[in-house]
Amino acid sequence: MDIKDGSGRRRKAAATLTVVWSSTVALHLLPGGTWVVFGVTAMIGFHVLRVLFARPRSLPEPLSLQDGSDSSTWPYVSILVAAKNEEMVIQRLVENLCSLDYPCDRYDVWMIDDSSTDETPNILKALAQDHENLHIICRPPGAGGGKSGALNQVWTLTQGDVIAVFDADAQVPPDLLCHVVPLFDRESVGAVQVRKAIANSATNFWTKGQTAEMLLDAYIQEQRIANGGIGELRGNGQFVRRSALADCDGWNEETITDDLDLTLKLHINRWDIDLLAYPAVQEEGVTTAIG
Repeated sequence: MDIKDGSGRRRKAAATLTVVWSSTVALHLLPGGTWVVFGVTAMIGFHVLRVLFARPRSLPEPLSLQDGSDSSTWPYVSILVAAKNEEMVIQRLVENLCSLDYPCDRYDVWMIDDSSTDETPNILKALAQDHENLHIICRPPGAGGGKSGALNQVWTLTQGDVIAVFDADAQVPPDLLCHVVPLFDRESVGAVQVRKAIANSATNFWTKGQTAEMLLDAYIQEQRIANGGIGELRGNGQFVRRSALADCDGWNEETITDDLDLTLKLHINRWDIDLLAYPAVQEEGVTTAIG
């Protein structure tokens, strides 16, 4: 559906709410409705218990350069970052990503400048002189599709067996790739979402709340996956198998929730989404109620 079709979306939302509220009212008015409510509540309670007591799958051993293994056979990873006016954090991120504990000939970094009007383009050009595995792509003003458009423009240019996506404010653990890549040994895994954490979690009430939210979200996902349920992508810190991304025709440029859209398309195409709880990728939390 075209995102410009606002009236169509509103009609569908209104119809859905009407059905939900009508069903709720009917349960209170019709004979036996109370027992239906009790039955549904019991089913939900049983499912909650299954989630709480599920045992997640054991994770494979992370890759290591110290055990003498042939790193030339390791999957190639292409890291993508779409950035717009990120002069405050872009240098830190590039230096972080270009110094990961993964063979330099088995991964590269693609920074996509999405028509920035600050110093982001100049900073990236200077950094490209110091890092051989860093590629800079500059999108012209008016290029459409937002973040999804930027990712779609570049991912087909890469050679990665696995495509990773980070936000510009991400802080990536040096050994993250070594932990993520083995999860793709299972052929059914089309994507892996790394747990997100708040870098400035101790700042105030708001950042502590976001920290708790992300921990709970990761726990629920991990337990749900352990029960055979679906995993979800969360944007920052997502890794996608190249063939799975091709099955989904890349990212949807007509939605603002591209991560959830890709989640649905992956599952429709019979790919699993796994979760890596540790180590986590950090990002800056919002420090005030209004952003």
